Order: sequence, then C-alpha cells, then structure tokens
Amino acid sequence: MSYQDILYEKKDRVATITLNRPQAHNALTTLMLEEIEHALGVIEKDDDVIAVVITGAGEKAFCAGIDLEETVNQDGMGARASGKRIHRTDKAVRMLDKPVIAKVRGLCLGAGLELAVSCDMIIGTEGSRYGLPHMRIGIASIVEAGILPQAIGIFRTKELCFTADFWDGKKAETVGLINHAVPEADLDAEVDTLAQKLCGWSPVAMAIQKNIINQWMDTDLQSAIDYSINSISIVFNSEDQKEGMAAFLEKRKPVFKGR
Repeated sequence: MSYQDILYEKKDRVATITLNRPQAHNALTTLMLEEIEHALGVIEKDDDVIAVVITGAGEKAFCAGIDLEETVNQDGMGARASGKRIHRTDKAVRMLDKPVIAKVRGLCLGAGLELAVSCDMIIGTEGSRYGLPHMRIGIASIVEAGILPQAIGIFRTKELCFTADFWDGKKAETVGLINHAVPEADLDAEVDTLAQKLCGWSPVAMAIQKNIINQWMDTDLQSAIDYSINSISIVFNSEDQKEGMAAFLEKRKPVFKGR
C-alpha cells in the first residue's frame, strides 16, 4: 500500500503507521490526516491486525504539530475547519476497535500531542519532549485537549497550556501523560513486546474494553454504567470468551479467533 505522507506496514498481526515527513518534524498536513484515516479504515477491516502502532519517521520528532505553512493565513473559519479536520482523524484513532500504541521519539507537540493522547497507550523515550506550545504563537489548544484533564488533572493541564513548556519523557511519565519513558535504545523492543502481548488477547474483548473506557470518558456516569453492562453481555456471547474461560479451567493457553 502506497502513501505520500505516511508509511504503512503490517507484521506479526501488528499494523504500523509512520508519519513520514522527517524533514518537517512530521508536521501534520491535510494529506497526512487523510492518509492516516484511510490506513485506519484498512486496519478496521483487516481481521489479521490485532494491534496498531503510530510513530514518526526519524529521530527528531513523533510529530511537531500541524504544518503551519498550511494554516498561517487562515481566518477564523479556516481555523475552525482545520480543527474539525484534526478532530476527525483523532476521533478515528480513538474509535478504532483495536488498541493503538503511540511510539514517541523526539518532539510530540501541539496537534502531534493531541494525536498521541488519542491513542490508547503512549511509550516514549526518556528524552522525548511533550508540549502544547500554542501560546507561543498566540492561539489556544482546542482540539483534543479535553482528554488531558482526565489523564493528568486540571491543574497540570492548565500548566501545560499556559506555560507552553516542554516536558521530557521522565516528567511526562511521572504526571501520567505517558505510560512509560524508556532509554532510546530500548524503545523499539519495549513497544514490540507490548504489541505482541496485546496480540495474545481476544480481539473481541479488547474492542469491547476500549469502547467501555471511551464511554466512561465521553458520557455521564449512569449512561457509562449502562453501556458497560450491555457491552459485557456482548463479550459473554463471543467464542473468544468461552475459549478463554475453558483455557483457564484447563490450565492451557487460549487460542483466540476474534469471534
């Protein structure tokens, strides 16, 4: 499969989307957003893919944000359209019924950070850097920043937005912005190990679990509880659930089929 601004690879039931504009710190273009969505659509339909990794090409950046060359002359209406476009791609990541891991080297800023926090887990190097530098150019972060208060708390979110400071991987891990900060040399192995672990679980159970957590984030308490209860019934009607239970009782490794 050929794209211009991203790379797509599938290996050992793991699909990898690589933002491929290293000369521009993998800044997001309209084309890149469209290609990410297209790749996610391919992944959604591919039952052979169990887990997904999103990363950036090169050593300098996961993604430094939106490509300012596309937005520098935008008025309010244009900015609104761009915001909606970014949100659509981020939502596609969140709504994908397969777990998505962000693998971060270097800069992870602005819309790039918003893309990362739309993933289900974030693994970065100790030297990776995270921030919402919008204040530096006189704008506000409005797209996926609503996720951050749930991840790191309201006061940490305000600190990140108002100061426009960059946090290194260790601080990001400490405050709960990312799952793990690892040495540069260990990043690939760490993500590969996690992805392969996910590939050992039931795709049905993981899809339902992801949807339950999304509901807890996106809806009121009672609606989320109702959704969770209804979703559990779906899991218990699956072949994978019956196989998992049987394997546990028989003290063997389950063989999940995604049904």
